[in-house]
Amino acid sequence: MIEQKCYIEAEKEGEAVLIASVGYTGSKLEREEILKTSTASDDYRNFRVRRSIDNGRSWLEEEILEGVTVQRKEGGIVTYPGNPMFDSSTGRLYRFMMKRIWPGNELYTFDWETGEHPFHDHVFVSEDNGDSQCLRYEEGPEFCSDTPFDESFAKTNRAYRGQSICFGEEGRAFYPMVCYQQGTDYGLTKGGVVLMRRNVDGLWTPSYQLYISPEISSRGLLEPDAAVLKDGRILIVCRGSNTAVTAGRKWMTWSEDDGRTIAPIEEFRYTNGNRFYSPSSFHRFIRSTKNGKLYWIGNICDEPPEGNLPRNPLLIGEINEETMGLERDSLDVIDQWAEGEPDSLNFSNFQILENRETLDIEITMTRGAAFSEPGWRSSVYQYIFKPL
Repeated sequence: MIEQKCYIEAEKEGEAVLIASVGYTGSKLEREEILKTSTASDDYRNFRVRRSIDNGRSWLEEEILEGVTVQRKEGGIVTYPGNPMFDSSTGRLYRFMMKRIWPGNELYTFDWETGEHPFHDHVFVSEDNGDSQCLRYEEGPEFCSDTPFDESFAKTNRAYRGQSICFGEEGRAFYPMVCYQQGTDYGLTKGGVVLMRRNVDGLWTPSYQLYISPEISSRGLLEPDAAVLKDGRILIVCRGSNTAVTAGRKWMTWSEDDGRTIAPIEEFRYTNGNRFYSPSSFHRFIRSTKNGKLYWIGNICDEPPEGNLPRNPLLIGEINEETMGLERDSLDVIDQWAEGEPDSLNFSNFQILENRETLDIEITMTRGAAFSEPGWRSSVYQYIFKPL
C-alpha cells in the first residue's frame, strides 16, 4: 500500500536537503514546494521555491527566496515560510509564517544545555498572498518592521506555529498554535496551546490558552495539529516530552463549540483506551477524499522514549471519530530502521499532500544519517499511501 522513492537527492556530503512546505496554490493543479538546506540541527539556509502548473510532472526554474534570513546589528531574524493551504469551498489561499527574532544575537543562536534559547517566535497569516498579520491571543502591540526587536512586541503573543489549518462551515477556519505565558523566560519548557478561529467577518479570535503541568510533559505542548471531525468537533493533538514520572506520549484537546473554547488536556490513546509511547516529535492529520477517513501520521515506539528519540518507526493510521482515538489495527508502517542503519536516523519533519488527480496521500521526508555521522548526506524521499 505504500510506495517509496528518492525524490530530491542531496548534492553533497555534510548537507541535508529538506522540503519546508508543499501545497496547492489554486483550484487546479498548481503546486508549490519550498526547499532548504541544513548542515547543523535547526540551522536552515538557502531557502528557494519551485512551482509546477501540471501537478509536479514538470517544474519551473527554482527561485531564491529573498529575506528569509536577515542579520542586522540589532539581532537576527528568520521568517520561516509555511505551507500554502487552499480552501476549495471559499477559494481562499492561506499562508502561515513564523518569525523568529534573536534580539542582540546572531542567527541560530541556541542554548542546548538549558533549553532557554535567546529568541522569540510569533506567527503570522496571509490570505490570498496579501499582507500578513500577527495572530494575537493576548494584549500586545502589532509588529512593526522598522522596530522588529521592540521588547513590548517580542515578549507578548509569543507563539510557535501549528501544523495546518482546518476548515469549518460558512468560511470559518481553525488554526492551533503553541502559546507562551507572559513573564516567563522563553524556552522549550512552557508551551501551551491556543486555537485561533477565523470568523466569517475575517477576524481571527483565540480560544483561551491551555497549559500542561511540567510533571506531565517536560517541554509543555508543542507542534499541535487540528482536524474537524464529521460531527463538527475540532480535535487537536500535541507533541509532548517525557518526564521522570510520565513516559513520552501525545496529548489531545478538542472543541465542541466551533472553536470558541477547548477541553482540558487528555492523553491521546488507541480507540480502545490502551496507551502507546510516542517520542517528542512532529505529527499530522489528513482526511482522504477517496474514502472519507481521517488519518494520523506520527511516530509510535515499543519502549518509553527519551526526549526526541527514537523517532522510529513512522506510521499512518485511522482516527475513530466517535472516540477520537487511534485505530491500532489500522496502522501501516511508512518507514523504519533497516538492518545496519544508525539508530540516530529520524523519521520525522515530513510534509503531506493529497494528490488531486490520484487521491493518493504523498508524504515527503528527508531520510539520511544524523549530523553526527561521518560522511552523512540526507536526501528527500517520497512515500505514496493509497487509501482503499
